[in-house]
Amino acid sequence: MIYWQYYTVEHESYVECRNTFKVKRRMRNAFIIFLIMEFIVFRSLFWAYFHFSLTEIWPPIGITKVDFIGLPLINTCLLLRSAISLTIYHNYIIVKNHNEYSRLIFLEVTRLIGLIFIFVQFAEYKNHLSFRFRDGIYGSVFYSLTGFHGMHVAIGITMLLATSTLNKYAIYNNHIGITASIWYWHFVDVIWVLLFILVYIY
Repeated sequence: MIYWQYYTVEHESYVECRNTFKVKRRMRNAFIIFLIMEFIVFRSLFWAYFHFSLTEIWPPIGITKVDFIGLPLINTCLLLRSAISLTIYHNYIIVKNHNEYSRLIFLEVTRLIGLIFIFVQFAEYKNHLSFRFRDGIYGSVFYSLTGFHGMHVAIGITMLLATSTLNKYAIYNNHIGITASIWYWHFVDVIWVLLFILVYIY
C-alpha cells in the first residue's frame, strides 16, 4: 500500500504533471525552509570560527594561515563559473528550448566543475596545508567548514544528476525538482564565497 501511494505521487508529479499550484508552492516553501536550516548550520560554524578568532591568538602559534592566492582562489573561480553554466541551463528549461544537446552540455559542465572543485579541495588538504584536523581549534573549525561545504558540493552534484534523468515532458512542464537542485547549487556557491572572504581572506 505504501509503495502504491509513493508511485502515485511520483506518477502524478513527474509523468502526468497534475500537481496543483498549492502543492507546487508548498514543495517550494518546504525546500526554502530546508535551505534556511542549512544556512543556520553553516552560520553556527562561522560563529565558532569568529568566536575563537576574537578570543585567542589567531591563527594559533605554529599554524600558518592559508594563503587565499592559489587553490582557494581557483576553487572560487570554478564555483562562480559553475553558477553561470547552471543559470544558462536553467534558462534553457524556462524558455522551453527543446535542443537537448545544448541544454545538457551546460549541466554536464556544471557537474564537471563540481568534481574538479572537490579534487582541488582534496589536493589542498593533502599538499598545501601546514595543519591537520587534530591541530587545535583552528584546524578543527577550518576542516569542519571546508569539509562540510565540500560534502554539500558532492550532494549538489548528485541532485543535479538525479533530476536531469527525468523525462523531457517532466522537465518542461513540472521542473520543481530541477529548480530545487539549482537553488541548492547556488546556495552552495554563496556559502563558498562567504567562506572564501571570511576564512581565507579575513
